[in-house]
Amino acid sequence: MKKTLLSAAAFAVVAVSAVSIAPTTSEAIPAFARQTGAACLSCHFQTFPALNSFGRAFKLGAFTDVGEEALIEDDNLSLPAVLNLGMVLRPAYQKNKTINKNNNQIQTTSAFSMPTDSNILLAGRVGSNTGAFVEFNAGAGNFQLMNSVDFDTFQAGLNFSGTGFGPTAALELTSVYGQHAGKLAGGDVSAIDNIIVLGANGNNVTGQTSIAAWASNGMFTLQVAAVVPQANVANNTAIANGMNGTGGVTNNSFVPMVALTYDGELAGFNTVVELGTMNGTAVARVANAAGTALLTNPVPSNVQATWVAAQAQGEMGDMSLGIYGDYVTTKTNNGNKMNLYSAGNGKVDGYSLRAEIEPIDQFLFGAGFGSIRDTAANGLIAQRTNIIHFAATYEIYQNMEFTISNTRKKASATTVAANDSIKDDNLRVELLAVF
Repeated sequence: MKKTLLSAAAFAVVAVSAVSIAPTTSEAIPAFARQTGAACLSCHFQTFPALNSFGRAFKLGAFTDVGEEALIEDDNLSLPAVLNLGMVLRPAYQKNKTINKNNNQIQTTSAFSMPTDSNILLAGRVGSNTGAFVEFNAGAGNFQLMNSVDFDTFQAGLNFSGTGFGPTAALELTSVYGQHAGKLAGGDVSAIDNIIVLGANGNNVTGQTSIAAWASNGMFTLQVAAVVPQANVANNTAIANGMNGTGGVTNNSFVPMVALTYDGELAGFNTVVELGTMNGTAVARVANAAGTALLTNPVPSNVQATWVAAQAQGEMGDMSLGIYGDYVTTKTNNGNKMNLYSAGNGKVDGYSLRAEIEPIDQFLFGAGFGSIRDTAANGLIAQRTNIIHFAATYEIYQNMEFTISNTRKKASATTVAANDSIKDDNLRVELLAVF
């Protein structure tokens, strides 16, 4: 156990300094299938990347299970005999239409990308108690180093992560948001993704680096983490000081995060419920184009959000059904000490609910609804954004699928004229292959 923890500490510097560059939702990769000798759906529900209970157990075991794959073993050495590499290819067509009723402007864009993603993936066992997942696309865009030690009645570990998937990326167990919500693009409606990952007004607060200590008895998992929300954390600070930081943002403030997850059975469905909170401050320095610091004494930004995520996976007759939902509430902004996850002088709250059903083998359909509410300091609702999502997938193979998704957002300012709204309609058609 001591050797495992020392190995983890040796990688800590790498994890904290990892740079995030728009990672994909592709943790379901054949590299794991090669290592374990098990089919992809052994760990995934309906289709990747949503996890089932076995997949969560595999993750809690730090990706170390090897099945019948040969190992190279010696003192302080336990590696798979074959390097488990993978690759993601994702050709896609996307069309977006935005209607601004306030000024009657319509903007339409469309693009075909071949491919959208072309990532090399390296994942699997590093040692007897350590595993890793690294995604390369002109750099390490998604880095996870997992550690797990078995005790008599529970497991515990220390994980490191540098991703853009949210505060629990070091040990993400639900499929409601983040990395595992990519099935049918279901994360598009998630309140956690829209408020915590994107940040206030869609400021793209990606790139959370985190260090998480955790313990689990299989039913309950507690993780206590230090999270760095790297990008744009100083936007509100710069505005509060009347400055425009166009040269870049540097932030290395760790914010405490605590999450408790329940994994059990309810009415025949595998049910997962997560309660989480972030509550702290982050100090960021804003530089101009020449690299000169604009803020000699930066004002700390609040980083405060509390959430609940819940899911149920099981069978309804002959059909497979997954239900996912979440709720987020943030702290009201307070003077110059702004909350990263709220906008203006108020607070932001939101919820979502979606369902995904597989009526016949290889065909999967999903629908979801989400709502985000921006409440002003006087308690009045300043803006409400409603999200409607529909999608369908045909699973060609367990590692290749064809998906059509449509997400529609309508943002309405409720304190002004009724026609002051923005509608955003996004259609996406893609072929995703991981091998």
